[in-house]
Amino acid sequence: METYNLYLLRHGKTLGPAALNGQTDVGVEAEYQKQIAEETVKQGFAAEAIITSPLVRCHDLALKIAQMRENPNVTISSKLQELSFGDYDGRTFDDLSEQWGNLEAFWQSPAVSTLPNAEPLQDFHDRVTREWQSLVVNLKSDSLIVCHAGTIRMILANVLNVDWENPSWYSALSIGYHSITHIQITKTEEIFTNVKMISKPLF
Repeated sequence: METYNLYLLRHGKTLGPAALNGQTDVGVEAEYQKQIAEETVKQGFAAEAIITSPLVRCHDLALKIAQMRENPNVTISSKLQELSFGDYDGRTFDDLSEQWGNLEAFWQSPAVSTLPNAEPLQDFHDRVTREWQSLVVNLKSDSLIVCHAGTIRMILANVLNVDWENPSWYSALSIGYHSITHIQITKTEEIFTNVKMISKPLF
């Protein structure tokens, strides 16, 4: 029997005004990134293997954590990126005021109402779930995954067998900035998953 710990770390609050940042590559303030990295290491979540979304708010943090652990090996997975919001991606909420009808329809039924030129929620679910399942099957050590709130929700939906099409899964489940979600994987003849902690703030 083999047991491994997977720590899902959401990046910190991004720079600039509140915006619909999906795959827009916006960063995090440098001192804030350093604080997140230091707390991740201090609290024992900086595992031997580090996997990250390629977006700078995650990738930069993963590199900082690796340097503090003197482990330069960071694996990038594009499939762990956040959902793309298409024409609205990266735009501030103030700028989107005239599109509020489309946004409201999306919040109410995200699996059905896709934003203009955005990634359908089904596609997002499929790519994250396939990547997660592949990571679990090939897991050989405790691992830290630096990613996004939407990505973490999709992983939890798979682990907990929750209806990912239910809009309340996205509105009711808060995955805070710089928070840790802990999932334990036990491998015998089968693979068992156990959610130990969801969205615990690092500070």
